[in-house]
Amino acid sequence: MASLSKTIVFDMDGVLLDSERLVMNIWILLGEKYNYSGIEQAMIECLGTNREETRQIMERIYGEDFPYEDFRSEAKEMFMERTKKDGVPLKPGARELLQFLKINGWRIGLASSTSGDTVKNELQTVGLYDFFEVVVSGEMVRESKPHPEIYFKACELLDVDPKQAIAVEDSKNGVRSAAMAGMKVILVPDIVEPDEDSQRLAWKMFPDLFDVRRFFTGM
Repeated sequence: MASLSKTIVFDMDGVLLDSERLVMNIWILLGEKYNYSGIEQAMIECLGTNREETRQIMERIYGEDFPYEDFRSEAKEMFMERTKKDGVPLKPGARELLQFLKINGWRIGLASSTSGDTVKNELQTVGLYDFFEVVVSGEMVRESKPHPEIYFKACELLDVDPKQAIAVEDSKNGVRSAAMAGMKVILVPDIVEPDEDSQRLAWKMFPDLFDVRRFFTGM
């Protein structure tokens, strides 16, 4: 651990916010409404990717005439309606972990494939935005996860060698992205059980963020 700096970069959806489960359920409902079968498996492939990469995946699976923009627009309306009052639910232990890290002098970044406006709005609504020294969102990079660009960018802005920093991820695409950047990856699975590749690439794996905090407490 001596070679590691006290620098950590989080993914947002599925790690800090319990958003991916809600998005998944909404897309399943829309799939049933418009007679597209297997939406759940298609969305699992999209976890951690940005808007354009998601479009490409859906068009590859369902054909180039898949009405992606219509699906996305309707899904966004349903998502906003369901989270209008209280925002997106936090993952258990998220606030406590961020508070612990901040108090103990860690530099904290965010690397999310979600758009910047959405990231800021959702994190401000739940009172987490100010924990982050650096926020890198989907439109700030050319390549989507699992490409490592977003983590290279976050580490560049934090002025840290990726090999000396830690990432916290939940999805296969996210784990690959951070690992390819050279970071130590903590995997906290969300919707999908991690495959062998994700487990191999992960530095540590914990069932929830409370256990992540306990790990750092014992360092």
